[in-house]
Amino acid sequence: MGHAYAYRCNVCGYEELFNQGHGFSIHSQRVEEYLLLNKKLFHYKTHNKILQLANDFKDLWIKAGFQVYMCPKCKILFDKAEIEVYNDDKIMHKSRFRCSNCRSRLKLTNIHRLYKAACPVCKKNTFKRDKEHHDIWN
Repeated sequence: MGHAYAYRCNVCGYEELFNQGHGFSIHSQRVEEYLLLNKKLFHYKTHNKILQLANDFKDLWIKAGFQVYMCPKCKILFDKAEIEVYNDDKIMHKSRFRCSNCRSRLKLTNIHRLYKAACPVCKKNTFKRDKEHHDIWN
């Protein structure tokens, strides 16, 4: 289950939808189940890391879901599939993301409380949440 938040720039009119939560193909599962899908759902580096860990360890678990991140420098929002790979309770791998604009490390944001960010197109601080377009999905 998850939420979809619509944001729109008041200056240039750019619109984007941001997802947060689990669902679709991105959800928690055993590594064996993921590998049986025979498709890459995640970034190729993450996929390759999962393959490497699967060769070295048994009984791995993937915790996956959509999260919204913000660049602390540019204030631009990013919708990412966050992945953690576990062996028992030990984290073997965790996704880390960088801003495509300035390369700063992205910070997880509380999208429920965020009403304004920088527009990824015009870079002005006028990218606002459209409260009328908030969806919940299973």
